[in-house]
Amino acid sequence: MDEQFLHYIWKYQKFEQNELILTDNQTLKVFYPGNHNEDSGPDFEEARIKIDSIEWAGQVEIHLHSSDWNHHNHQHDPAYKNVILHVVWKHDKEIQLNGAKIPTLELKSIVDPTLIEKYKKHVQSTQEILCANQLMEVSPLTKRSMLDRTLVERLEEKADRILSHLKNNTNDWEDATYRTLAANFGFATNKEAFIRLTELLPFTKLKKALQDEQSTEALLFGQAGFLDVQKDEYQSALKSTYDFLRKKFDLVEPMVSAQWKFGRLRPGNFPSVRLAQLASLLHHQPRLFTVLTTTENTKELRKQLCPTLNPYWQRHYDFGKEREKAIEHFGQTTFENILINTVAPLLAAYARHTANTRYMDRAIELLESLSAESNRITKKWSKTGTEPKTAFDSQALIQLFNSYCQKRRCLQCNIGVEILNR
Repeated sequence: MDEQFLHYIWKYQKFEQNELILTDNQTLKVFYPGNHNEDSGPDFEEARIKIDSIEWAGQVEIHLHSSDWNHHNHQHDPAYKNVILHVVWKHDKEIQLNGAKIPTLELKSIVDPTLIEKYKKHVQSTQEILCANQLMEVSPLTKRSMLDRTLVERLEEKADRILSHLKNNTNDWEDATYRTLAANFGFATNKEAFIRLTELLPFTKLKKALQDEQSTEALLFGQAGFLDVQKDEYQSALKSTYDFLRKKFDLVEPMVSAQWKFGRLRPGNFPSVRLAQLASLLHHQPRLFTVLTTTENTKELRKQLCPTLNPYWQRHYDFGKEREKAIEHFGQTTFENILINTVAPLLAAYARHTANTRYMDRAIELLESLSAESNRITKKWSKTGTEPKTAFDSQALIQLFNSYCQKRRCLQCNIGVEILNR
């Protein structure tokens, strides 16, 4: 038994409701169980109940045992002074609130045992996606409503990180774009290394060199620790430029190249290639955030976000290592990755910052226009028969897996609730 299950029982009133009796023998009638509160404070708000002949409106708190009220120190927390009902699995102690016993409903004897067994069997499954074998039986409307919800949650979480940084950086949206974009270029393998690079090379200093592509590359590669050993003339030229700019901009000690990971990566995903692409994009679009918020056409965005690469990087995937076939621009996958993991989150963050839902709508429309991602999580969903069609779907499914399936939050999931209610 866990509190998550008790929340579900109370929210959906999954117990015998005829002649409900409280632990002090008063009668209880539930008009409305309240709004589920997943933040701090009582578990349900704005509930409406009737105890004997008196109607009450207020908060409901849920616990496994009555004594948990004191164990959680609610008796000292003013947030709980308006609780009108204590719902527990087992009543083991009388609890005082505002100088009187708090009305308490014990659930243990009024919940159908078959429901409990069904829940236990569900959560004890060893599958990563607990409902995998039952997903095809879930209504399309339930699935869609849950994906709509998790997509917005994912965008909101990413927006939170961007807005949190902005608070510490005088609301510089171009800097936020630089940091978000850099982390994105690192993908999962080198994300932390790219984040570290942006800390050692602040945008306030990098932007002074963006008019010159070689200077931009020199600063990025130099602070990343890629210029200590020169393998060809181009790398040597970058080293000379970096040494001059490092003194001019009074830069801190650079990273060491060992912090970057090349293993198990295809040459096109090497950090050297990603740094070159980042340098090219920032050089051609020094006011990138402005471009992202004013360009609404996806085809036009591609022109803006896929500039022609430096001739050296058209032919190389690392210093001194030539490609078999030259390339001029970013690939489609890289472009779509920027839209999904940089542009959409920035638009969501800007929507919150400006209280203008138009930007959130644009973020969602953008994801709906892109192909679904293919990664280890989306492949897990495909095996259940849930095939993502667009980036909207794949982003929503990634959030559903990470925030609900992995954490066994089935009772906060529309899909899990439908399965259990069946």
